[in-house]
Amino acid sequence: MELRVGLIGYGGWTRMAYVPALGRDGRARIVSAAAPSAATQERIRSELGSDVAVFANAEDLLSGPQVDAVFIAVSDAAHEEALAAALDAEAPMFYEPPLSNKRRRIRPMAARLLAAPQVTHADLEIGFIPVFVEAARRVRNGLIGQVHSASVRLQSNWGADPGADLSTLNHIAPWYVDTLNRILDATPSRVLILEGEGLPGRAQRQCQGLYDYGGTWGTVQVNLGCVVDLETTVEVNGEDGDLIVDLFSGELRQRTRSRSEWSVERVAESEPRAGWPGMNECVTAFLDAVAGEPLIETESAASEGDRLREAPGTGPLPADARSVAQLHLTGMAAEASKESGGWAEIEGIDSL
Repeated sequence: MELRVGLIGYGGWTRMAYVPALGRDGRARIVSAAAPSAATQERIRSELGSDVAVFANAEDLLSGPQVDAVFIAVSDAAHEEALAAALDAEAPMFYEPPLSNKRRRIRPMAARLLAAPQVTHADLEIGFIPVFVEAARRVRNGLIGQVHSASVRLQSNWGADPGADLSTLNHIAPWYVDTLNRILDATPSRVLILEGEGLPGRAQRQCQGLYDYGGTWGTVQVNLGCVVDLETTVEVNGEDGDLIVDLFSGELRQRTRSRSEWSVERVAESEPRAGWPGMNECVTAFLDAVAGEPLIETESAASEGDRLREAPGTGPLPADARSVAQLHLTGMAAEASKESGGWAEIEGIDSL
């Protein structure tokens, strides 16, 4: 079955990740693309061919040649407008969080996402990285016993936007809290944000989030002013052992009571890489859902909110509307903790 796809946004991420992942999967044909600038529109024609219809915005694309799904990667400031257009058109959509770059708009957009009748899938590619999926499987199978703590550490030279309306641990919650949720097979009840000092604005270059999973502690550590381009590791400590995962090298280290020396192995990612590890698998899961592939319980499905919805055409979607809405509410609790300096309760999606 050939799927007709429209691209909303044609910047670096679309070209580096979406287009290669779609090509590797092989089931989709790009029939249209939208970008606001004449230069980018010309690049679309040059790189994708004259058969691809080109538009200036999401609304025009969605009113153009029929598409079976859209892939949305635009600037943070344009997220809400593009997502709203796809939600209004009831077009199946693969998109980048956050739902909005404005705090006051997160809850209304999360409510809209929950009410959407179409397949929706956020690009939460970390949870699809093969080495992470394997690590999560081992934790769920009891390799390290009762889990005491789990942490995700992000180091990069990205910097922080001084004019941002979202705090760092609100902006990145859909990816990094999702990683904790999947490995712990749960969602947190409250959060405490610890900030670096002397940093203006809401976005922090250095911060930590402590998440309460009811007897298990989850931590997200962020340093956006590091000398390295990007490093992301996950560490899980349990009663009977420990696991450390390097998401970009595919290295998995583990030790247990029966074998206290660290063992080191590599879990290969799919090749060629499409932007980040896990993108190929993430895009394929979405296309499976759009194509109406049979419901399959996957090893990467985490909490009950991430379980596969038993409806035709939804397929395996651990990044569906319910999961993403809950992650955004977790991010909003981080904002409340930032304001109060103390713990903040995390609301459930029933509050929307």
